[in-house]
Amino acid sequence: MSIKTSQILKILRERFHAFPGISERCLVDSLQVFRLFDLREGETLRLTGSELPDRLYVALGRVMITNAAGQRREIAANDRGYVLLPPLPAAVTVVALEDSHLCHIDTALADYLVTLEEVAGSLAESGMAHDDYLRLIRDTTPFQRIPLENAERAFASLRERPVLAGEEIVKMGKEADAFYVIAAGRAELWRIDDEEGIPMKAAELERGAAFGEEGLLTGQTSPVTVRMLADGVLLQLTRDEFARLLAKPLVREVETPVAKAMIENHYVALDVRLNEEFDEGHIPGALLIPLSQLRKRAAELDSAARYVAYCRSGRRSSVAAFLLSQLSFDVVSMAGGVLAWSDPLTEPVPED
Repeated sequence: MSIKTSQILKILRERFHAFPGISERCLVDSLQVFRLFDLREGETLRLTGSELPDRLYVALGRVMITNAAGQRREIAANDRGYVLLPPLPAAVTVVALEDSHLCHIDTALADYLVTLEEVAGSLAESGMAHDDYLRLIRDTTPFQRIPLENAERAFASLRERPVLAGEEIVKMGKEADAFYVIAAGRAELWRIDDEEGIPMKAAELERGAAFGEEGLLTGQTSPVTVRMLADGVLLQLTRDEFARLLAKPLVREVETPVAKAMIENHYVALDVRLNEEFDEGHIPGALLIPLSQLRKRAAELDSAARYVAYCRSGRRSSVAAFLLSQLSFDVVSMAGGVLAWSDPLTEPVPED
């Protein structure tokens, strides 16, 4: 954490009483709870809140804030106040009237961290989990997106598993039996390339990365192999615990009539099938990213958009919804896939 960040946090704590109940260490480990902005005089910034109205503090300087209705409010550091940012999709425009330092606090995440610190502290005191692992899991996205009572039970259910370099934790074609988070070490993930049809290295996984969900969510054998590149430690959640504590809360599934209404109301249809399946017919206007490419290409998606993921039967889209939920996207899975879709699909692309 930079000296400037430390000074701004000190101002926010002392002058505004921000971050009540969140320890310094928790803030350092979870910087996503706030964003700091340095604006020079005359510079402009456009901000939105999240699911709840977030808070914008002026730690140093003076700004003019204009909301979507054109209403203006001047606020200075000396006012010792803050502005509530409207929830998505509304936005405000901030203009610096002098050099200023601002802090945008994610209200929902701050509330989550306060509560989760209490949960983690309780578990640590009872000896149910290693403190370092609690901090790691707390910052692993799936655990930030589930109800707190599920997070507490998931913490208590994790089991430590020492692993060796070269060990294959999950293997293509074999039944998946657990969900894993890397606590120490590195691994590589291999899958069948869509075009070449042979196994190819798709990603390297570092501390904090999670894997194993694809086979568990589809109920089929694993489509990937994960091999350790170095000795390490994994945190393991069994198949039943994963389904009960993580998968169900994270994967929101909707029936096709609801999915259709969502798409008609500005949700983006995300097709996660193969290119040839897409060419055979797809929901008009759909965006194609095959499931096997989703981890690599997630950055192509708009974080402010909302998505309806679909596939042929609903299995692959449930995996897509889980993966994207881990990345904080607003996404649902369409139950039954195109097999249950009653409206016309696009016409097949003619062969050359």
